Amino acid sequence: MTFMGIPKIVSCIVVMVGLYLGHISTSGTKTQPVRILDVVLIGPLMIYFGHHATRPSLFSILLTFFGATTITYNLKNYIHASK
Repeated sequence: MTFMGIPKIVSCIVVMVGLYLGHISTSGTKTQPVRILDVVLIGPLMIYFGHHATRPSLFSILLTFFGATTITYNLKNYIHASK
């Protein structure tokens, strides 16, 4: 079985990794490596998939918007924590 052409096991692994990252990012303070991951991978992927949706929808617009805010929010906090 696949979801959007991705094998179900891969989708499950992606969800589990996301849940783990969400857990460590909300257990007190967010670590700097998680912030960098948000800035260089998560945010850009959200923008990419939102922008390259097969048909524009509210979801694709929100995905693009939240990708941009993920990058700026985490970059600002990364710089602030580095000082």
